[in-house]
Amino acid sequence: MPRKFSDFDSLRIVELSAYCAVAERRSFVDAARSIGSSPSTVTRAVKSIEALVGEELINRTQRFTSLTPAGEVFYDIAKDMITRLSEGTSELSINSDSVLGWVRFTAPAILESHFLPELLHELVKLHPDLKVDVSYLDEFIDPSQSGLDFAIRGAYPVDSNLIGQTLWTYDRYLVAASDYVEKWGVPEHPNLLNTHQIIMHTGPRILKDWYLKGLDGVTRVNISPSHRVNTGTGLLALTKKGLGIARLASWVAAPLIESGELVRICPEYTVVSSAGQRAEIHAVYQSPSLSNRARTVLNHIKARAKKSFA
Repeated sequence: MPRKFSDFDSLRIVELSAYCAVAERRSFVDAARSIGSSPSTVTRAVKSIEALVGEELINRTQRFTSLTPAGEVFYDIAKDMITRLSEGTSELSINSDSVLGWVRFTAPAILESHFLPELLHELVKLHPDLKVDVSYLDEFIDPSQSGLDFAIRGAYPVDSNLIGQTLWTYDRYLVAASDYVEKWGVPEHPNLLNTHQIIMHTGPRILKDWYLKGLDGVTRVNISPSHRVNTGTGLLALTKKGLGIARLASWVAAPLIESGELVRICPEYTVVSSAGQRAEIHAVYQSPSLSNRARTVLNHIKARAKKSFA
């Protein structure tokens, strides 16, 4: 017997949002990150909807995610339901708009001298009762075990049971100091990188295989570093001193390339993950019920990054 619309009263807006995110992004991990949830929570939400509908809505394989014909139909229904539910949601109380108290989080060391100090100064001017407690570390810290509101991480997305959201995406460049280039020249292709001095960033983990995407596809290079350093700030300092070639975030490297202090190496290539993804800065946290002050900080970072790095 066909189900009536009233049969779906048990559906929640968070489940519908999760389903629509998967439908739009064709990835459970990307969907979770986009709505500030965990992959396991999104998976449960989709399964719950499928059980209620009595149809398979999403085809899942190891490499691909796609909608079934029933899934395409339900996507339109879900979007309409979200709109109707949102319109019927009451506004938050005035008290929930207050931003006061401590926000504790960790961030990559490179953000200590780039982007974050100015942003936090701006934010505290807007919310004078806000207090921030920042630990600049390149190691992976689990905020749920460290008494933190959230942790900001860099590099490439990794699956996690923690809830996550992308703050901004970026490219990674190969760069060297102009002094290094004058003395040693440049490799004409990524396959020649190991004939040069290479500085490797070892925090939070050592990635010996670098993947470089260009017009000829993705080139995989097993790197033999000449120097290693465990922070992004240390990596930048050694690179500027001319110790070798390094990979740096585009938002760090671009101004230095423009000024002539650094030279982009193999400019037709960008460094990607083994899956071909761009790098990103993302935040992870344990509970979807973030405090208003913590969410305010993350929203401000995301909005400012969109203006600065778009």
